[in-house]
Amino acid sequence: MVFDEGRWKHRPLPGNAQDGGGRAGQDLAGPRRPLSLAVEARPDGRDHCVGRRKGLVGLRASARSLLGLSPHHAGQFQLFQLDLQRRPCRVQRYARTYVAAGQYRRLQSLGFEHDGVASQGQLAQGFQTHRPAGRLFVQNRTIYGSLQMSKLTEAMSRIMGSHAWGGAVFSAATLIAFGSVVHASGTVAETAPQSGHAVPADQLDGETLYKARCAACHDNAEGRTPSREVLSKNPASFILASMRTGAMVPMAEGLTLEEMTAIARAVGKADAKTDDGIDLRRIWGNSVEGTPLDAPQCSSAPTPVDLGAANQWNGWSTEKDNGRFQRKPALDVADIPKLKLKWAFQYPGSKNGQATVIGDRLFTTSMSGAVYALNAKTGCVYWRHAAEGATRTSPVIAALPEGAPAKTALFFSDFTKAAVALDAETGQQLWKTVVDDQPALQMTGSITYWDGKIYVPISSGTEAFAQIPTWECCKFRGALVALDAATGKILWKRYTTEQEPRPFKLNKAGRQMWGPSGGAIWVTPTVDEARRLIYVGTSNSYTDVPYDNSDSVMAIDADTGAVRWTVQLLADDNYIDGCWQKGKEHANCPNPLGPDFSIGAAPIYRKMADGKEFLLVGQKSGMIYALDPANKGAKIWERQLSLGSALGGIEFGTAADDGKVYAGVSDIASQAKDRGKPGLWALDIRTGEVAWNFLNAPDTKCRWNNWWCHGAFSQAISVIPGAIFAGSYDGHFRAFDTATGKIIWDVDTGTKAVTTLSGAKAFGGVMDGAGPTIAGGMVYVHSGYAGRSSESGGRDLRGTDGNILMAFSVDGK
Repeated sequence: MVFDEGRWKHRPLPGNAQDGGGRAGQDLAGPRRPLSLAVEARPDGRDHCVGRRKGLVGLRASARSLLGLSPHHAGQFQLFQLDLQRRPCRVQRYARTYVAAGQYRRLQSLGFEHDGVASQGQLAQGFQTHRPAGRLFVQNRTIYGSLQMSKLTEAMSRIMGSHAWGGAVFSAATLIAFGSVVHASGTVAETAPQSGHAVPADQLDGETLYKARCAACHDNAEGRTPSREVLSKNPASFILASMRTGAMVPMAEGLTLEEMTAIARAVGKADAKTDDGIDLRRIWGNSVEGTPLDAPQCSSAPTPVDLGAANQWNGWSTEKDNGRFQRKPALDVADIPKLKLKWAFQYPGSKNGQATVIGDRLFTTSMSGAVYALNAKTGCVYWRHAAEGATRTSPVIAALPEGAPAKTALFFSDFTKAAVALDAETGQQLWKTVVDDQPALQMTGSITYWDGKIYVPISSGTEAFAQIPTWECCKFRGALVALDAATGKILWKRYTTEQEPRPFKLNKAGRQMWGPSGGAIWVTPTVDEARRLIYVGTSNSYTDVPYDNSDSVMAIDADTGAVRWTVQLLADDNYIDGCWQKGKEHANCPNPLGPDFSIGAAPIYRKMADGKEFLLVGQKSGMIYALDPANKGAKIWERQLSLGSALGGIEFGTAADDGKVYAGVSDIASQAKDRGKPGLWALDIRTGEVAWNFLNAPDTKCRWNNWWCHGAFSQAISVIPGAIFAGSYDGHFRAFDTATGKIIWDVDTGTKAVTTLSGAKAFGGVMDGAGPTIAGGMVYVHSGYAGRSSESGGRDLRGTDGNILMAFSVDGK
């Protein structure tokens, strides 16, 4: 190999893509700022690099991402830059070059230039026949390599203008390149991406494509390269995501999306689908598996999870009564006007779980399937778990019994129809249990943990899927499932009706229809500890066949699953999306059509100082009720706050302190000419009398100019002594005085871009779903929901802008 002529030089790229050394055209062997790197073993089996520089806190980054130590992919080496001018040791994938038989990419096009000439054949010969082995280590702040790379070593040393790798020094170089190269048998022809008339994936031979592009590595797997047997245990969507955005991007170079899909289907297992074949990944987007972390990794190990910590908000509510009342916020009302953004965390997935805080840990979830453990004060990442399906449930943390594989577990549910337990310390999966296998099953409501059990509510996407004329509507029934928290064993399951769906007519397209169907539970279960009862609210019916417990409050025995009593707030509420426009009804529309007045807010159990008990229930009808749990749910009072709509009325937003119950009113889908009366209400718990209400203008101004720009208070709300926090659809996040309703703090989360922990600029947006968390003197809230504040206007749910977790603290400190 001939590399004697010339040297590689760095050419400046746009923006902040400069190296830590500073100037363009500088020889790579020239002076650089001191940097030390080390490789350390981690419990998850992946090596992590630790980088430190004087005056800056070191950050861990996966060695696979930092140094190209991914499986030995054919014909690849990668160049990475440690950007020391921005966040310390934040790794940027700076340039790649792929060299194999019949394939060559010049570094020049990726930000580098070479004074001399090296032919494609010379490069191909050198990089194709040598495999690196070993690992890096450091001593006395100097990077050493213990890699056996033969001629590749010589080639790299010449390219870098330095000495050989075999134990020699790369002193203080911030730009590091080394190979992850294997022998590729035969010639691999490069395939240009198709345009215009691509062949559908199901018409391509994925097995032949695999043999041509992948088999040389994966059929003879060595080292970190996964074998085909290992690959076959992964969902096709994961393999596709890896080729599109993950570690396999270089190897998929030149393949069309259809070809990549065909390979993924040939190699991987079938993705989670409904019984009618709907691919949920096409709706919610690809997994985060194999993608870079969404924020810097924490530089120091966390302290053990302490369930006795004073600062915590565990799950949907601070207490099992679901009052969303933080009694010990470590935040004075007088300091609320001083709240400023401390950090912002942007991540994929268009809907999110609420932040759970335990001491210095923050846990949350995303529809990308990501489950995160962050530092609550700084936002750095301790770990990220990639679930097999989308998840939006708020994590709940609990201690496991002695002898269990972990001390504390994190529980969530995902769209693979499963409840999952992770080790809260490491993110490693402890168990996973499919709780039901009905068509269109989804997980919306968060899990409740109590007395050694977890209670999992089951919801559905039937309202949306049934708009498809060929959908066999409708077989779903809502349910509550109890599992042993330590083992994941199902203890009991209670459907919201005992009547199994049966055929009752053909739809307009001639497909069989089934009923009764509906009664989804998309609220977090509420615990009445004294009576050992679980309270849930249910959703509407989907068909003409009466559903006895739709739009109902149900009291279920926590130990046996027996139904103790039910109260139906609205009968015959039969609803499917897309049926409300006269003359445009689709094949599965029920007749008569109901208003879709589900119970979307978790019932709140409140026991007063004198022993009087109330069960407070908000409904999308705009009604709020006080029921008597001591008298089988008999009504104590009711109050109409708005005319309601299919999106509320009261959607997710109720909370209660010791004297008042608070309700956010959405009205975004109101049929009124003025689009309803969105706002926030405070009522006396005992009488239902209105203490105050705040009306938000429905025709507010937003950065996004679409139907979702509205004053709706749909997001869950949270209360501390003296103040209530509430977000609205216009992106405003406010704090109100609980006595008067006066606004004491207001921040617009959606108009101005903020700098996220990754260094990128991002917007918040529509505020809906999971609500604020207050703990340790800080306030956490998600801004952005379902892509509604993005360019797609909510039509694309696969991860869009307007989706960040914001952390506020007094003076931003």
